[in-house]
Amino acid sequence: METYLIAGAISLLFTLLLTPWVAVLAKKYGAVQEPPEIVLKKIQEQRERGLSDAEYEAKLQAARRRLDKPPLIMWGGIAYVLPFLIVSGSILLFSKTINLPISEFSTYLLWFVTIGILFAVGILDDVFEFSGKVQFMFHLIAALLFVLSPLDVNGFRNPFGGAYIHTDWWVFTFGNLPWLIRFVFPGDLLFFLWVLPLMNGIKWQGGSDGLMEGNTAIALVMLFLVSFLFNQPASALFAITLAGSLFGFLYYNFYPNKIMSGSAGKSVLGFIVAGIAVIGGSKFAISLIVFAIPLFDMLWVLLRRVVYYRPKSPFQLFLISNKFHFHHQLMKIGYTEKQIAYLQYAITFIFGMLGVFAPPVLKPYILILSWLSVAAIIISTTAKAYEQ
Repeated sequence: METYLIAGAISLLFTLLLTPWVAVLAKKYGAVQEPPEIVLKKIQEQRERGLSDAEYEAKLQAARRRLDKPPLIMWGGIAYVLPFLIVSGSILLFSKTINLPISEFSTYLLWFVTIGILFAVGILDDVFEFSGKVQFMFHLIAALLFVLSPLDVNGFRNPFGGAYIHTDWWVFTFGNLPWLIRFVFPGDLLFFLWVLPLMNGIKWQGGSDGLMEGNTAIALVMLFLVSFLFNQPASALFAITLAGSLFGFLYYNFYPNKIMSGSAGKSVLGFIVAGIAVIGGSKFAISLIVFAIPLFDMLWVLLRRVVYYRPKSPFQLFLISNKFHFHHQLMKIGYTEKQIAYLQYAITFIFGMLGVFAPPVLKPYILILSWLSVAAIIISTTAKAYEQ
């Protein structure tokens, strides 16, 4: 336990010291989110210079979704993703306490490389503002690379009792460590369908100060506890290191925030968490509990988009920008950003603790209860907001 706590503390301190320097760099290189009225003027100017109808509409939707705030510094994700990579990677390589064999470390190499690709694209996106299609394309590539890595979903335990369910019916391998490609069917297909929703669900919480970062940090503490209790050192290390970095970042990011995660953090955070849920053994049950809010909110938003916009393809559902998200509905009925953060933190913490420490026989019912409760809260809030 001592090694993990030290790792979390180092990450927290690293982020606390790094964030002000990142803010200076963001201002210098133009990684700043401007208020909606300024963005709308620029879009109109681009329209007059020949911006296509599709790009014009997409940019208008994205601008209108922004909250009316002064210019916001981006690149905050650098301040917690970089410490996560450096601290967790160093401890994996040099710690005698965790002492993982080099062959196991190699299985994480493609995961780290993919995180690096998403991280770099996010940094550039905060400056050049790529289209939703470009961002989604990189999310898709990252998910595919992860699926082809040696990290596989070989099976999972039935949460309602019964035998272990194997998902490694067919295995394809190519190459050798550290550049081993492996695909397990249908396990990795299920994993692919897990990564993309979690990436987007967590990312979409980034519209309110400290919400995505705090909620994810609390969820990661729960994943750390499960990993530690079941003796899964790698996933425990990754979870506590990233949680420490996020808690350090919250000092600057909680309302009223001084710096935002930006794409440098939002595009990467869900991807890292999806990997932690798999490393050392599938932790889908506890992950479904602690991420019930972003996952159900994403499903509810997509359903409402189908009803309101009737998109021509499922792909377009993820490119629409609007204010259907849970935090937007809470704002509409009068909640402040602080109240929104505290409410969602409390829900995640309560159900997370129940999921970690309840007897195994009760955990399936806690999973069901968490989703039913979250569904009831989000749907009732949406109904109340609609009446405003």
